[in-house]
Amino acid sequence: MYKKTTMRTWCMGLMLLAASGLHAEGWLPKSKNPNVKTRLLSCHYDKAQLVSCTEVDGQSKDWSVTTTTDNKLGGTRYIFEARRAMKSVGVAVATDCYDWCSDRYVMIPSVVYNGNRQRIVNREYATGLDKTDYYRRDLALTSNPIPQLSPDFGAPSRIEVNVSNTSTPVITYYDRRRQEGTMLFTDQGIEWKGEVKDHAFIIEESADRSMATMVISAPGVRERKPEFIGFSKSPDRGIDVQAGDKIEIRVARIDCKAADVPTFLSRFMAERKLHTVAETPRDLMPMSEVLARMVRNIDERYYVGDQWQYYCPENADWMSYGWIGGLMNTYPMLALGDATHLEKVCHTFDFGLGHGAGASGYFYDVVGKDGKVIFRDGAREIHDIALTRKNADILYWMVKQMMLLKRQGKGDKIAPEWEARVKQLADAFTATWKKEGTWGNYLNVENGKVAVYNTTGGAMAVGGLALASVYYQNPEYMKIARLAGQTYYDQFALVGFTSGGCGDILQNADSETAIALTTSIFTLYETTQDATYLEQAAHLAALCATWTVSFPYRLPEDTPLAKLGANLTGAVWASTQNKHGAPGFCTQSGDVLFKLYRATGNTLFAELIRDVIHGHAEGVQPNGKITERLTYCDADSRGSRLDGGKTGWNETNGALMAIEIPGIYVRTDLAQAYVFDHVKLNNIQKSRKGITLTLQNPTEFDAVVTIFAENGEEAKKPLGDNAFVNWTHKVKIPAHKTVKTTIK
Repeated sequence: MYKKTTMRTWCMGLMLLAASGLHAEGWLPKSKNPNVKTRLLSCHYDKAQLVSCTEVDGQSKDWSVTTTTDNKLGGTRYIFEARRAMKSVGVAVATDCYDWCSDRYVMIPSVVYNGNRQRIVNREYATGLDKTDYYRRDLALTSNPIPQLSPDFGAPSRIEVNVSNTSTPVITYYDRRRQEGTMLFTDQGIEWKGEVKDHAFIIEESADRSMATMVISAPGVRERKPEFIGFSKSPDRGIDVQAGDKIEIRVARIDCKAADVPTFLSRFMAERKLHTVAETPRDLMPMSEVLARMVRNIDERYYVGDQWQYYCPENADWMSYGWIGGLMNTYPMLALGDATHLEKVCHTFDFGLGHGAGASGYFYDVVGKDGKVIFRDGAREIHDIALTRKNADILYWMVKQMMLLKRQGKGDKIAPEWEARVKQLADAFTATWKKEGTWGNYLNVENGKVAVYNTTGGAMAVGGLALASVYYQNPEYMKIARLAGQTYYDQFALVGFTSGGCGDILQNADSETAIALTTSIFTLYETTQDATYLEQAAHLAALCATWTVSFPYRLPEDTPLAKLGANLTGAVWASTQNKHGAPGFCTQSGDVLFKLYRATGNTLFAELIRDVIHGHAEGVQPNGKITERLTYCDADSRGSRLDGGKTGWNETNGALMAIEIPGIYVRTDLAQAYVFDHVKLNNIQKSRKGITLTLQNPTEFDAVVTIFAENGEEAKKPLGDNAFVNWTHKVKIPAHKTVKTTIK
């Protein structure tokens, strides 16, 4: 219903605009001059519509401009000073790109990937594609209306978003032919009469696509406001100024050589925090406290019926496989190691693996408490299909959990029926790949055929098959895992994004397949020790960084999160359709980022997952509940974490982070440590007795901090899954206290 409202509003707005006889002013230069790369602009608006856009020079009657170099954050500061009183105005810095073509990779973090040049359809939320789009191998990547550069040659092509739509305030573009990339970093916006007004990011292409301009405007005025789905009438407006008023825009331009899009994204990851004001994430809640609360929440989801009992992943008494927690929220409960939770997990495996399977070996998406299939989302119309990602999650997490049971010395608890059922799933993935060379977005549960092609929705199956090859001693699984991993990586390298992980969107770029493919490719590295996969996983981690908030966005003071003093650095955006940040990755711990740091020594990976861990704690409510909203975007739940609600997958990923990532990682040979937990490392000393850490707990909660220590030789060996079983060094730190602990 929400989507219908926004789309109707958007269409009515366009009709009113057409009836008014007004036409939008363009941002491209009036006359081409390749020698001029940067234009300073005076902008006049009629409500949200640009009506004039003139260059500011020495003769301008509107503004004078002073330029200075920013020695701290880098770049150039353009200080516009009003020469006279004006109403509904603004200014902008435009970067003109000549010798342009539509093959350029354009990325604005979390909102635009490869220019969003996708096929657009108008579908209701979480309804899947139209019936006519199924079983079409030639189907183009399809999304609901989103900001995009037009895929149609000669058509108007313009993107308008603002900084609230992005995870990092930057416009980036990459020339594949010349192997050159550019990043235009800026600030959140301008201070104006006691509030921050976000910059807008506007990209416009000429009709023949021979040139484009990248605009950073202040205040940001979009003609249409991107919504959760589609667009609505824009609330953005110009400002009224008096003579002498000043507006400042800072642009830090980074030009670089890059062999391909993955290399370009790696450079972005290195730069993304250097050009905004840094603010250390808040230490709010130790990982041990997060674990205790999330475990309590997951236990509250345990359903006991007349016939079966099992852990429910959602706010309903059903088993929803994979994706948001089905047969995944059992992992942290199994990791606790006690008999009570083991029994509950076993009941869950009995129910989940004993129901919901089709003739092919794949599972349907949802099974009710009566054991019967429930058709929802895309399966409401096409009953025999299931989201590929859900089955991929089941394969990966079930093998991982059976491996965990063996590592805990509880292999006798593994039912032969579980092993057989999971093997059938691995066989199904293997058979489909052999026949079709892909797993697509949706699969037919009965015959194993791909129902919706393209996307990287099966990313997690790569890691699942790699683990299954070890568990079942089946080299064929590894062969398919390698083929699929390379195919998916090549697709990502070509277009610069991954997609197909979410059942509630179409085929938009999303963060969920990004972290899934990163994890899977690294699993290939750990199971084969082929260094190629280590490099590929690092590139994919850089893609994950584009989805993760890199700076402390300033919310309006009257919003709930602003009143809490929240720092949203580390929140993870969902997709280019569902425009909101969330506490953590769906549904992963992100331990692959820790593993990448351990394997490479690159602290960028450690900092990324440290931010995500701390961002998750910002989402925990006083009652211990958590939802999937932790956002500043003006398209959805701006400044809110939806207190009073609860979301299962955020409980699961919070527990996973607390288990699969150490609170502190220590390299004993270097006498160095990296802190992921919500504690402070005040001092580290090496002596004959060992490594002594002085640790401070600044939070309101007692902490039990897990320490993983090793030397350089040990760090060269792949860590593998379930490594936390061996992290036995734990230190208790009372709230607001300081303690010392020695690692021998």
